[in-house]
Amino acid sequence: MAQSFKYTFKILKNTKGFLASMTIMPIIMILLVSITLAYSGTPVVGYTGNGEIINRVPGIRVKELKEEDIEYFLGTSQGNLVVKLNDEGEIQSYKSSLKDNPLINKIEMGIENKNNNQIEKPKIEYSIGVILFKLLTSASLVATFLIQDKDRGIFVRIRNSKTGIAGYIIGKAITVFIVYEIANIIILLFYKLAGFEFGRSSPLLLMSLFTITIIISMGVYIFIASIVDNEGFLWTVSTAVFFPLALCSGVLFPIKYMPKWMKTIAHISPQYYLQKSFVEGEILLMPIIIILLISMIMMILGIKNLAKKN
Repeated sequence: MAQSFKYTFKILKNTKGFLASMTIMPIIMILLVSITLAYSGTPVVGYTGNGEIINRVPGIRVKELKEEDIEYFLGTSQGNLVVKLNDEGEIQSYKSSLKDNPLINKIEMGIENKNNNQIEKPKIEYSIGVILFKLLTSASLVATFLIQDKDRGIFVRIRNSKTGIAGYIIGKAITVFIVYEIANIIILLFYKLAGFEFGRSSPLLLMSLFTITIIISMGVYIFIASIVDNEGFLWTVSTAVFFPLALCSGVLFPIKYMPKWMKTIAHISPQYYLQKSFVEGEILLMPIIIILLISMIMMILGIKNLAKKN
């Protein structure tokens, strides 16, 4: 196992562009998505006049407008309320595209508390789905290695070696696992230092969920590598299995807006339970243990298949 780990890590390290493609670029992508989606659930309120006080109202984003831009702003999906303030920051009037707009009460309560210096934190929950999807497909790299090794007859050579086929496969899996764990640590450090809101969860719990996700991925992809001989099939698994499951599991858009059949699919998706564990601030032990057991069984079957066929 140790020899397999060292050899695989050496190959990856010496592969041109590996560090950028497997660590730096995914991290940059995820961070950009996080920043883009962080405030996607926060309503936008337009204003004219002195916006010093309204800028301190928590739970909203504000946008300064010119008088001629008010009608256009109210006509778009971006905003449904405009507040007119005088030079002292006092409210003169509201203009809303909704009847009994709930934002009005929220703003008045916020302005009444003139000492309110609360700053809304960006929410990590809007980008968790992207990360989970990426991690659930992380072991496709391990599967690629194993399929290539089958083509080269590597398993025949190591059948009777001290390493053993199981140790060889697990060594490769540990190498990729460590690479993604390093990426996860960097991502969590960014979220923490940038002041993202974790809700009921914590960085430690989130790191645990990320680790569980990688382990699930390992079991699935090692099994797939044992039954297919074409690397292109791995893309099919990502796009035709994991992506539809992500769509149905509520990690990319709210599950409450989905039809009943999609909600049914959600309850067989690993992403659903991983996301829900993060939102609720505690790991849903029973369903996640079942998923991990299924993943471990798939890994064992995959290793046995690779040993038999080669």
